Amino acid sequence: MARKKDDALHVKRKSQILAAARACFIEHGIHQTSMQQICSRGEISPGALYRYFPSKQSIIEAIAASEHQSNTDLIDFLAEAKDPVAALQEAVPDLLDHVLDPDFARLMVEISAEASRNTSISKTFDEVEAQFQTELEKIFNRAAKPFSLKRDQHIKAQIFIFLALLDGLVARAAHNDLPPRKQLVMSVQKTIRGLFA
Repeated sequence: MARKKDDALHVKRKSQILAAARACFIEHGIHQTSMQQICSRGEISPGALYRYFPSKQSIIEAIAASEHQSNTDLIDFLAEAKDPVAALQEAVPDLLDHVLDPDFARLMVEISAEASRNTSISKTFDEVEAQFQTELEKIFNRAAKPFSLKRDQHIKAQIFIFLALLDGLVARAAHNDLPPRKQLVMSVQKTIRGLFA
């Protein structure tokens, strides 16, 4: 029983630290945020912080891992569907809930800016993005007509455009520059239908 309590405390502490780090990164920028600021925001001692995360880079890697998990949830949903295009359209409301969250959007914009200056951050998030893109390509290739000419290149381009659409929505959400929600959901669903037609 003590082991379960320790595990629960460990998960709670990590979540507390990551929430504090996200808030600090959004407020101050990744580069300008100190470990001490994260400790203060998370109400945790430096010793406890370093026990869970030995560096700011390890915190960023944990944030990347949580983004990878979100991607995995969508991939699993699409992989089980007979029609991945219809499934992707169905997933749009939940997908937009995630990517249009203002804090998430501001954090992703900040990470993108920091990645342009920091190759290790860039590498971490590029790997997450590349894996997501590869998995999407596999799913849509399986569902494509078997003898389509240049099928692989066409699907690769479709996935690239879909991911660029998401990136653009995140950037707009970071500046709170979005149309009404219902209109946006319908427009994204229509765009997906046209893109993968």
